[in-house]
Order: sequence, then structure tokens, then C-alpha cells
Amino acid sequence: MSTEYLRTGSLLLSEPFLQDPLFGRAVILVCHYDEDGAFGLILNKPASNPFQEDGVHPLSEFPFFAGGPVDANSMFFVHRIEGLPEAVPLCDGICWQGRYEDLLEAVKAKEFQPENCRLLIGYTGWEKGQLEGEIDREDWMLYNGSIAEILTTNPDSMWKDTLAKMGPYYKMVSNFPIDPSLN
Repeated sequence: MSTEYLRTGSLLLSEPFLQDPLFGRAVILVCHYDEDGAFGLILNKPASNPFQEDGVHPLSEFPFFAGGPVDANSMFFVHRIEGLPEAVPLCDGICWQGRYEDLLEAVKAKEFQPENCRLLIGYTGWEKGQLEGEIDREDWMLYNGSIAEILTTNPDSMWKDTLAKMGPYYKMVSNFPIDPSLN
């Protein structure tokens, strides 16, 4: 697959037979891409909430997702909160990050809800040329359609649902078994 269409705001979908627990059937939002490399967040792999035991932290009741294996002690967020200071617009009204203090204010104001935001721990990164090589090897399928629904799509079916939007061939791919030897 050509990488000429890879851009910030693209979705990467793992090839169907990848057996890795984190990257298998993963959907990654590319939050930054340039000639020096790429930064992305896995959107569909649940993770434990680091604030859950606290019980009083404003984020203790929210679901968290594993954004990737890099810097697993850092929190990131993808959202549709209009006007959140320092948020980075991606496309289709989807942004990532912003100031943490403003995120907490949005939680108090009930602007931050699971249906318009996703909290993530860690990230996925690629050095110069690495992601392009992985796409050329067909480790990833590239989706550049609308991402407006990524925060409301069920994480359990996100990989399959996104592939189905890509056309008949990819819809067929979305139905491949995880382990074909068990078929």
C-alpha cells in the first residue's frame, strides 16, 4: 500500500493476523506525522484506570485505553471539546490534548464525557521512515475517511467497523479469523 496518503488524522488498522496483544486488531489515530516520524494513539484497547483506586479524582470513573507501549506513565486524550485551550485539531472536529487543568474543568462542567473523549495511557511512535516501511510491508492498512465517529464507535468492534467502511475487499478482510489455524 502506498504511503503517499499517510497524514495526521489518518487511522492505521493492523493486518488481520497480527497476534500481538496490544497491536493485534488495533486502530491507531495518527496524531502527528512528518518527515521525521509519527506519533499515534491506539483507540480500541482498554486499560486500567490509574485513578480508579483514588475514587475522588475527577477521572476515577472514566474508562481508559492503552494508547501504546511508549511512555506508559503518561496520559493523553482525544476529544471533541470545542475551544479547549492548547488542543491540537486533527480533522472532522477531533482534537488531541490540551491543558490538563482545562480537561479537569471540562469534567466538572460535564463537557468531558466518554462519548466525546477518550483517555489513553502511553503512545505509539515511529522514527523517520519506520512507519512507511511497516505500511509497505502491509503491517498496517491506512484509512483516510471521516474519523468523526471514532469516539462513539464501540472499541470492541472499531477495527472491524472501520474496515467495513473501506470497501468490499476490506469488509471481507474484517471477517478473517484472528487465528486462521483454528478455522
